[in-house]
Amino acid sequence: MAAFDYLVVGSGSAADTLASRLSEDAARRVLLLRAGSGRTPTARPSRGLTDGGALSKPASERRSMAEIIDGRRIVYPRGKLTGSSSAVDATLALRGTPQDFGEWAALGNPAWSWEHVRSFYQRLEDDLDHDDDIHGRGGPVPIRRWRPDEFSPCQQSFLQACRKAGFPETDDHNHPAATGVGPAPACRRDPATPWSTVAGYLGGTVRSRANLTVRSVAHVNRVLFAGGRARGVEVTLVGGGVEGVAGDTVVLAAGALTSPAILLRSGIGPASDLRRLGIAVREDRAGVGADLIDRPRTGAFMVPEAEPSGAPGTLVQTVLRTTAPGSARFNDLQYHLVDRLDLALSPDLRRVAAGSTVFGVVAVHQKPRSRGRIVLTAADPASPPDVVLNFLAAESDADVLVDAARTCWELVQAPGVAENGRRPVVLGDDMVDDDEMMRDYVRLSIDSGEHPAGTARMGAASDDSAVVSERLAVHGADNLYIADASVMPSMVSGSGDLTSIMLGERLAHWLRTA
Repeated sequence: MAAFDYLVVGSGSAADTLASRLSEDAARRVLLLRAGSGRTPTARPSRGLTDGGALSKPASERRSMAEIIDGRRIVYPRGKLTGSSSAVDATLALRGTPQDFGEWAALGNPAWSWEHVRSFYQRLEDDLDHDDDIHGRGGPVPIRRWRPDEFSPCQQSFLQACRKAGFPETDDHNHPAATGVGPAPACRRDPATPWSTVAGYLGGTVRSRANLTVRSVAHVNRVLFAGGRARGVEVTLVGGGVEGVAGDTVVLAAGALTSPAILLRSGIGPASDLRRLGIAVREDRAGVGADLIDRPRTGAFMVPEAEPSGAPGTLVQTVLRTTAPGSARFNDLQYHLVDRLDLALSPDLRRVAAGSTVFGVVAVHQKPRSRGRIVLTAADPASPPDVVLNFLAAESDADVLVDAARTCWELVQAPGVAENGRRPVVLGDDMVDDDEMMRDYVRLSIDSGEHPAGTARMGAASDDSAVVSERLAVHGADNLYIADASVMPSMVSGSGDLTSIMLGERLAHWLRTA
């Protein structure tokens, strides 16, 4: 008899959700294995964490590298605290749209249409601003929108510039039909304190449940099998050595980079790649590690005239969501004004700006068509996978971002915004009307939104590029599931963390009612 009914592997959004929901059944024994130290942002949070948006968080992130474009490599951070990227992201709480989930359904996953998904968003939400049949109340995730009197002067000017540019205004970005500019919904109960899944899902009496065990600093190497059935995982011990941990059902929720890496080390993936590394092939699935989606971003920046105008926590207070010209993909662009952008992880921009911070307007492409990949470089679990983002491989992505960079320039030149900068950083009036120069600028300035997805995407078993079923069961392996951004068949035009939490809620419901 296995020691646990459920083994949940992961440190973040979906993993904490699953551990909490599955352990609500007192008859089921649940083990949460997380690679992080167990330190949470509720205990002496760093400035980067309380800001909920600063891009440099050295103590709170794993720093791997990724090839972004033309051989250029960038630091590719992922959260490592309990709560993982939900603890260190900009705390945005944006749902995906009905159109996003229509795409999922059309790709062979009808159980993920909007009418099936909406109730699981509502289940996780405690919306502090709206009490109606669209939003959720009483869930573990507090959602609060910034108030007009809390906006920094720059953010207020950005809002006014968007209105003047003709964009509509919305007071609720989580309404299914919302588009335009308005206050950013955030995972927090007050302006100063960000939220994480460990606070909402594992806080209070949950952590003391007799049937829930949490092990930190537990690095999972691979899944263990008995025949075709997952029966546990192999874990690297502190100080060396390995240990097998038995469980009746294994759920990987370690993120879009780590979950597929565990599958590959377990013998599930492209057969030729596995044989090259000396890994015995259990299931030949070409989609494991393929179809990597990430959100490319560019922007228009200026050297700050003075200290940032906002208080800590005000990096992203307003959001402009819109559809790119000529696009059929609803809300496929987001714009943010950032008035305290730390350049510690952007050495090229830091050199050009000749300073440690910039302010400006950033555009994020929410629905890129380009796809990358992750590939194991060694069978050794200590060797990180090779990450290739492959940005701008699709010509249409470059078209979207060139137009977006021009919009960023227009918005950063608006009254009330432009006065906060001494000089532009690279992009100037002499460039914005030149198509060739703008394409060069986008290629040089492009960066990652750091929301990887799609590396173990859902789809029918007959689809060789699919890794899990629409119920998130790994094809070719019994009692093995994945619930994190890796299963997304396309990117949502909201925040990846909120949708990952929803994935955890949905899988927990299916497992408990099976």
